[in-house]
Amino acid sequence: MRNFEELQKIIEQWAKDKSLLHAENADKQFMKFIEEVFEFKVELDFYKYFKSFKHTNIEVDYSIETVDKYNKLQLEMGDIFVTLIVLCRQIGIEPTRCLDMAYEKIKDRTGKTIDGVFVKEEDLRGAR
Repeated sequence: MRNFEELQKIIEQWAKDKSLLHAENADKQFMKFIEEVFEFKVELDFYKYFKSFKHTNIEVDYSIETVDKYNKLQLEMGDIFVTLIVLCRQIGIEPTRCLDMAYEKIKDRTGKTIDGVFVKEEDLRGAR
């Protein structure tokens, strides 16, 4: 499996070959990103439903179908990464740097997870 930097380079070359790396296309690329996020959500919902589906009094092996759904889920996440890498290149920012900056921002945060969502300490105080 290739690492992130290798994949970023070949995706950027693919986008260049397709004439996608123009700053004036950033708004359209952003909408493509949103489209891919929604496609991921559809697959996520289907995957969660499929894994939780049980027939009454019937044991059914869904392992092959579950793997297929999981692979589709991964593919949709990959599509999100592709659209973000292209968008980053269009507007001149480095994806790995963005990720590093985001981690530096969150690494020392305190708070707690409520209903599966991390809530920052300052947001907890403001909600009281």
